[in-house]
Amino acid sequence: MSLFDSIRKIFGTGEGEDRSSLSRKVQESPQDPQARQKLGLFLLRQGEIVEGTDQLARAAILYEKSGFTTKAIAVLRQLLKNDPANIDFQRWLIRLFAQQGHTGDALSELQKVAAGGIQFASEEQKVEFYRGVVESMPDNPLPYLLIADLYLYERKLLEAISELEKAVPLVAPSGMGKEFAGRMNVLYSLAGDNAELLEPCGFLWIAAGKPEDALPFLAKAAEGERSSGDSRRGANADQVLAALEGGWAAAVTGAMTFAEAARRLSEPEAHAPAPGEEKLTPPRRGLEEERQVQSAVEKLQAKVKEEIGESDPEARYNLGIAYKEMGLLDEAAGEFRLSRTNPSLFLGASYLLADTLAEKGEIAAAVDTLDEVLASENVNDTEMRDVRYQKAVLLSRSGKEEQAREIFLSLYEVSPDYRDVRERVRKFQG
Repeated sequence: MSLFDSIRKIFGTGEGEDRSSLSRKVQESPQDPQARQKLGLFLLRQGEIVEGTDQLARAAILYEKSGFTTKAIAVLRQLLKNDPANIDFQRWLIRLFAQQGHTGDALSELQKVAAGGIQFASEEQKVEFYRGVVESMPDNPLPYLLIADLYLYERKLLEAISELEKAVPLVAPSGMGKEFAGRMNVLYSLAGDNAELLEPCGFLWIAAGKPEDALPFLAKAAEGERSSGDSRRGANADQVLAALEGGWAAAVTGAMTFAEAARRLSEPEAHAPAPGEEKLTPPRRGLEEERQVQSAVEKLQAKVKEEIGESDPEARYNLGIAYKEMGLLDEAAGEFRLSRTNPSLFLGASYLLADTLAEKGEIAAAVDTLDEVLASENVNDTEMRDVRYQKAVLLSRSGKEEQAREIFLSLYEVSPDYRDVRERVRKFQG
């Protein structure tokens, strides 16, 4: 029995009822949601889509106002079945799920949208949709992370950093540390040695409770501060780095610049961590959340198969990111391989595929992926340098230090200040 037949069986009109009788019931009881629901379903069966949709939408409003949220959700599902591209209905459904505490269902619907379930007229409209979801899910970082995804794809890196800054206070309480780290890794691969980007990236890691991950970013950014010609800026950077190395990360948490962090360190209440103080780690997902995640994945896979197929590489690219952040590495790798067929996605998808394979422990396959990029004619010199660096990191991780050393030395010859190349070469020479 189809979904429509099931709804018809539950809410269907009597055999003798027609449009006239159903309309009369609505006129007699305009605040009766069931009467409007029956009329709406009847009109849809008759092919009167616009008026039928209007009646069902009114029924959903009345159900919600009367406190029958579950029935309102059922009506909205029917509306989306007939009009899956309706942005307002999708936002409404997510809001109701969130209000009912059905976080897994709300996240599932949001992931469908992110995977291409709705074709937006523009990226701006998509951003606006996600911002609307923020109002319904103020304690969940996912809407901010999805906005960051859009900006990362467009290489609007400062805008992406702004969204990650909004997300970071919500990451640990929601247990979405891996999802946040995924975006940070993409941001790092795009930032290169741009100090303007590396500085806020480092402070984002501090805010996320990962000062050890912040140090490489901030050490590189500090070089730019020292060479700026402003001695105060260099002094601020050195003060902050020394504090971090001394375990004072808590004193600068929330700052986004060296200047702000230095000011906080100068305040009387700045203090070092207590002896033996342990870092807080994001809570592990419980069994119920794992079940919700699995349910969301199954629904997402069905939606993708039904509505996207292999016709939209960009949607599959976004889906791969979603899979990767949920720990579904095999599924993520498959999506990245598919999206690499699009020239505009080739580089980004290759980075993520290599990172996914490395996370699975398949270092050789990850290196092969980067070699394919190096053999391609679709990357420029700067991108080639980034790929060679990533390859060297993977080789070093797999114990092939000599091969890694050759790449790092060649990078040092032409770009000695690139990322942490100077420090790595110094270790080789020492």
